[in-house]
Amino acid sequence: MIFQVTLSHMFVFFLVFAAGFVSSRFKVIREDSLPALAQVITKVLLPCMIFYSTYANCERQTIIDNWEMVLLAAFFYALISLVTFLLAKALRIEHDKDRVFQLCFIFGNTGFVGIPLLAAVFPDAGLVYMMMFSIIDQLVFWTYGIWLSTARCHDHGRIHVNWRSFVSPNTVSIVLVLIFVMADIPIFEPIQLGLSTISSATTGMCMLYLGALAGFSKVLLVLKRPELYVGIAVKMIVLPVLIGHLILMTGFFPEQMVLALAIIMALPVMTVVPMVVANNGKEYEYATGITVVTLVVSIVTIPLVVFLVGL
Repeated sequence: MIFQVTLSHMFVFFLVFAAGFVSSRFKVIREDSLPALAQVITKVLLPCMIFYSTYANCERQTIIDNWEMVLLAAFFYALISLVTFLLAKALRIEHDKDRVFQLCFIFGNTGFVGIPLLAAVFPDAGLVYMMMFSIIDQLVFWTYGIWLSTARCHDHGRIHVNWRSFVSPNTVSIVLVLIFVMADIPIFEPIQLGLSTISSATTGMCMLYLGALAGFSKVLLVLKRPELYVGIAVKMIVLPVLIGHLILMTGFFPEQMVLALAIIMALPVMTVVPMVVANNGKEYEYATGITVVTLVVSIVTIPLVVFLVGL
């Protein structure tokens, strides 16, 4: 059942993604409009979706019952950081591509893909899983992730901590909805309706944006890189399936939570990765190519992971 739901939603994602791609080819969506579109999605649509979907579908006990996702997220980031480091060494990826390779295959697209997908597959707790996961996700990305994005000639061996980046619309939305749900604060129906209307536009806009981004990206060069295929196989298929089964064998975590973690592990590259690489390093096109390719293949690999985990 969960496999069918996941497959169905990934197919819908692909159709809207394709519409965005075609729109970019016919200049309906222009390249210079992508930054503004990304701002609308990240600063308006996603925060509203996080707040409304969590408030409408979760209760205080739901959040309390799923605190273990924080532990699973910490375990995942420790594991994937080690695995990608070893892969970069084994594949002898040159500087500074080795760091960008690690950055790409550590951080998944929790915003544009993960949030809409988990909300659809697990309406009762999907966004709670994502909120708990995001506690570790944001901490690791804005410290270790920023360091990985920084060219060696600029980092001086130090991990950069951008504390201001922790205060984003998404993190503010997470904190606010935790307060509202835990304190059982009511929201007037017209406000809920407004949030619901904005929230319903989020998935479509995310996929349109990603399709247009793919339309303007140059991916041919990265398709010749062998580490791309190794990264996809290990990070987006092997690890989610292997770790999913191992965690299930322990019996310590709910099956639905483990499947949600497997989906999160299998997500394509975080959309913001090419942006931070452009700001801090010199491998923007390499990062963009990996981002686009992983996004396209995730339409197949995510349902495959759900099927192989076997729930």
